[in-house]
Amino acid sequence: MQNAAIEDVVGRTATELLRAKDAATVLSYFEPDATIARNGYLYPSFDAFAKDIRDSYPTIRQFNLAAWDDVRVDVFGADAAVFTATFRWASTDTAGVREDIQGVWSAVFVRHEDGWKIRQRHESFVR
Repeated sequence: MQNAAIEDVVGRTATELLRAKDAATVLSYFEPDATIARNGYLYPSFDAFAKDIRDSYPTIRQFNLAAWDDVRVDVFGADAAVFTATFRWASTDTAGVREDIQGVWSAVFVRHEDGWKIRQRHESFVR
């Protein structure tokens, strides 16, 4: 696979993840032992991250915005690439409170037989 094709598929995969509307779909984009860092916190395990995702998605009533900006994909061979971007994301919870967040997001994607999966992910919010 050529670099441009890898950049395209990794970019599409990251966008599908960003726009996912349920926890099961979000978690399906990760390797089962992925390393996750969020706002200066390194999750002790992927299971701890998965619990946070499973707990948070049911509280979302409406997804208002999900957008990448300043996207960069660095290809490190036929089976690995790093996706880096700024993001804007907004949702309204079941109590009617809207949350708008923005920040920086990066992930190491590794190709598997069933598609590209995230091995390591980092996100920092700037609000």
